[in-house]
Amino acid sequence: MLLSALTKRALVGSTVEGVHSAVLKRYISFSPFSSSSDNAASNPKHSSDKHWSSNESGASSDGANSSSSTGAASSASASYNYDKSSIDRIVNFNVAVAFQPKNRTKSNVFTRNKKLSAAETSPSGEDNLFVSQQSTDGYFALGVADGVGGWAEAGYDSSAISRELCHSMKTIFESGVGEHTITPKTLLCNAFDEVLASPKVEIGGTTACLGIFSPDRRLKVANLGDSWCGVFRNSKLVEETQFQTHNFNTPYQLAKIPQSILQAAARQGKNYITDTPKQSDEYEWQLQKGDVVLFATDGVTDNVVPQDIEVFLKDKKEKNTPLPEAATSLVKEVVKVSKDQDFPSAFAQELSRLTGQKYLGGKEDDVTVVMVEVL
Repeated sequence: MLLSALTKRALVGSTVEGVHSAVLKRYISFSPFSSSSDNAASNPKHSSDKHWSSNESGASSDGANSSSSTGAASSASASYNYDKSSIDRIVNFNVAVAFQPKNRTKSNVFTRNKKLSAAETSPSGEDNLFVSQQSTDGYFALGVADGVGGWAEAGYDSSAISRELCHSMKTIFESGVGEHTITPKTLLCNAFDEVLASPKVEIGGTTACLGIFSPDRRLKVANLGDSWCGVFRNSKLVEETQFQTHNFNTPYQLAKIPQSILQAAARQGKNYITDTPKQSDEYEWQLQKGDVVLFATDGVTDNVVPQDIEVFLKDKKEKNTPLPEAATSLVKEVVKVSKDQDFPSAFAQELSRLTGQKYLGGKEDDVTVVMVEVL
């Protein structure tokens, strides 16, 4: 099990401090949210031929518990950005999704600011995801996005921008415009243009990691920020995206900010992050039969490292665990370690490296994954 394997990891050092809540929220600007560790860039990450069995060819079971207080993962649709029937119809690939929002019931921010009700009640929190229908000639797109929680501190709904971005990426891809030639970066550009024009998003920032799968088993990926995609072959990581960060805990992010707020910030010498889709990194990989591709938000990668996921995948494959159950189990166990104050999370290890002090503890956050097996 992932949990039993991870709890054996430990940081070296005699002084141990908890991961402070002050550094857990991701920053939305350079000036007003600076900290002592902001001056260093953050980038902490770095058997058999049988397939996952799957009775449903994809989506996780609808009966999963979505309660964050229990640590159980949800696979019910978070919004209108995917549906089980479309996932079931995808051929040559198994696709499964799972997600779990962090427990926000004790947050004063959510009780104080009515604008945050959508993020508070969303099954995936500030995270979102999408899975498109597969085209008649075998192409489909999917991805994850993570609304930057720093905007919640200012009283805004941090889930709106990730939700609408995923919705636009899905609908644009399914419209068939440039179906065979559109790249993930172009899809992200077009979708973000729609978000900027949408009245559904007042303000906010989001990361994005998306991919387009082709019938010849090629995968093209675009990544902006600190969400992540990795390809596992025989339970070993063989390809991965790299995090894009301005400073520690400050990812690249697509932002929609009214001019009035930008101008007011400029008068105070503040500089909000406003990255563009053109700054996203692009990747292209040739997949093989049996590969497992994982798209995940930083709720996963801030807590576990790829080697931990390798252990998890090996265990699940040896047990012939159905892909939907594996995705749900991964989320559940990441949630468990994120709440463990003695767990040497990836976030704690990077914070220790940057500050020279020893930190322990998981980092509670929304956790979202899309898992794909190549058939």
